[in-house]
Amino acid sequence: MLCYESIIKSVIDCYPELVPEDIQLGTPPALEMGDVAIPAFIPAKKRKIAPHVMAQDMAQRVSFDECVATATASGPYLNLFFDRKRVGFAMLRDILLAGDCWGAGGSGRGKRVLIEHTSINPNASPHVGRGRCAMIGDSLARLMRFEGYDVEVHYYVNDMGRQIGLLVLVASELEGVTFDRMLDIYVAANQRAKDDPEFAARGYELLVKMEAGDPETREKFYRVTELCLQGQLEVLRRLNVSYDCFDHESVYVNDPRWPAIEAALEGRGAIFTDEEGRRVVDLSRLGYGAEEGRYFVLRRANGSSMYGCRDLLYSLDKHERNANINIMVLGEDHKLYAQQLALILDAAGIPAPEAIYYSYIRLSQGIMSTREGNVVLLSDFLDQASAISQDRVTEQFPDLSEDDRRVIADLVAVSAIRFAVLRVKPAKNVIFDLETALSFNGDTGPYMLYCCARIRSILRKWDREIPDLSREAFQVTTDQEWMLLKTMAQLPKVVSDSMIQHNCAPIANYALELAHVFTAFYHECPVLTADNEATLHMRLRLCEAALQTLSNALGILGIDTPERM
Repeated sequence: MLCYESIIKSVIDCYPELVPEDIQLGTPPALEMGDVAIPAFIPAKKRKIAPHVMAQDMAQRVSFDECVATATASGPYLNLFFDRKRVGFAMLRDILLAGDCWGAGGSGRGKRVLIEHTSINPNASPHVGRGRCAMIGDSLARLMRFEGYDVEVHYYVNDMGRQIGLLVLVASELEGVTFDRMLDIYVAANQRAKDDPEFAARGYELLVKMEAGDPETREKFYRVTELCLQGQLEVLRRLNVSYDCFDHESVYVNDPRWPAIEAALEGRGAIFTDEEGRRVVDLSRLGYGAEEGRYFVLRRANGSSMYGCRDLLYSLDKHERNANINIMVLGEDHKLYAQQLALILDAAGIPAPEAIYYSYIRLSQGIMSTREGNVVLLSDFLDQASAISQDRVTEQFPDLSEDDRRVIADLVAVSAIRFAVLRVKPAKNVIFDLETALSFNGDTGPYMLYCCARIRSILRKWDREIPDLSREAFQVTTDQEWMLLKTMAQLPKVVSDSMIQHNCAPIANYALELAHVFTAFYHECPVLTADNEATLHMRLRLCEAALQTLSNALGILGIDTPERM
């Protein structure tokens, strides 16, 4: 879009000893310095001359195509200035023609992706930290669908384990158990297990019955976990998060594929029975170097499987689905566990999924723990965000109807949360301030929604068909118009970079940059009161293209935009 390929080709044609990787294109720090900068350091080193001499030589010798109006050496850089009329027209035309596909490179056509994320233990309402996992996984799925991949999103339902057994025991003693009560029941069950060894033992006994396939026990487990699962999904839907497949951990109990994995471990001398009668993997036999985490328990002495055993089989199951990309999103506190699983899978000849780790969302309440009960529930957090958003929308847009304010308030709340979380790389902590995130000013999701609503307002006021672009009449008359065109043209590269990184933070930050650039254009370049018809029509098309580009970027982030504000 920005003529990068033709620029590189022109340099290579002039200097055959160079290869494309030698030409690293960048953007000058100021618009008056040019549109593209070519550092001369690597080419100069290959040609054994000084970088500033190389830059001058390129300015004199390289014949660029008609996209480049002038080429000027500035120290060790060659700065290129585009023909704004020619390049600007091509940019705008391509964006409008591509529409909802603008920015997509099509790299996923004919390929499949499996993404597993969130997988909250079915014992309570999700807390805010789990919400980050869901938003990261959901946005990755949206990104890959945008690129043309056939994406399947999986939710691993942890319907096994001692903790679930304890929950089932307490729930069976109560009447009218609801999802909203489940966290209190779960905390009480854990405390009771600490205080009453006999009760804790009953939890293990129930788990053995579950693994043995006892119908009554399986039904009890199912009722509790399904109640929790549906409640959790309802909360996550409020964040625009959805799933395609639900895989139950209990399916992998007594899986016939397990003996092959165990045989592979025995072949490496890595599995043994310890003094407590448990089946344990010695990971040092598989190349693990640390003492901490060296031993990985697969089965208890009573024969019941640990969750690691079932997770290994689930990983095998996902591998056998033959996706081109196999991803799981995990909290950073699961990194050691995922590394342990990967070693065992490798020993059995099974590729491990690509793990994307995320760090904490930090609020004033600190790090959250479901087991102890001192949590910030995602549902409460969303309720608070919606309430504050409703007040802000009412204050900012008093002329809207109550129904419109309610719809916009929900959009604003979701945009505030998703943008504040997704603009940060997964491996970094998110320092979240709800009041700041909900502001219509500054670097926020609501600010970008307002930008989209402003563009739609301009187009509504025009309220007629915009004449087709004419190459002859097209003119870029201001730096603000040019900056808007250049920024919109960057979306394909931002999407490509995000795909390479499997990280949507670049898209979030790009969307914010585009909103800021459009705001500068809006204040400096009158649209409906432009000086002449050609400028009016061109700026209307710029508005259309900006709305399309911003909507495409926000769509990848799972952020819907309002028709009006």
